[in-house]
Amino acid sequence: MTRGSITFQLAAISEDANRLGDKIFVKRFGMYVHEVRVLRLVGDQPGVTFTLLAQQTRFERSATSRILSRLIKGGYVKRVNDREDARQFGLFITAKGQKLRERADPLTADVEALLLSVLDQQERRRFMAAIAVLADWLHGDFKSRLAARYPEVEAPKKARKKSEIEK
Repeated sequence: MTRGSITFQLAAISEDANRLGDKIFVKRFGMYVHEVRVLRLVGDQPGVTFTLLAQQTRFERSATSRILSRLIKGGYVKRVNDREDARQFGLFITAKGQKLRERADPLTADVEALLLSVLDQQERRRFMAAIAVLADWLHGDFKSRLAARYPEVEAPKKARKKSEIEK
């Protein structure tokens, strides 16, 4: 059953592709694929908080923290304390980080194009469309539908209306 499971298949494809990509990225940039992913997320969201970044990476918080520490120590990312709350900080890509990203992005695009090259153009479009539909469903109604079927899954909290909060 495991091998036929869609979640297993998707995870295996991702992990295998990243493992092979790591060899190239480490040799060319001295950085793993996951480190470049964190660098990109920081670059795309100037001032992003660690909490949000940790959620977006889909890694364990400790793994995100270790990666971020390496990026800061390497001078690729800088941490800026919040003026109003010293316990909070924003993350920013540095010029050095941006330069590395500009070199890494085309490599990522090429490796992904090679991965998908086994599919013809129509199959690629359908595959990407199916991935988008699944992602929208997963981030939309899936959790509430899953919770309705399996009570051990916590149902998503509904946003309270302003009028309810004021009561």
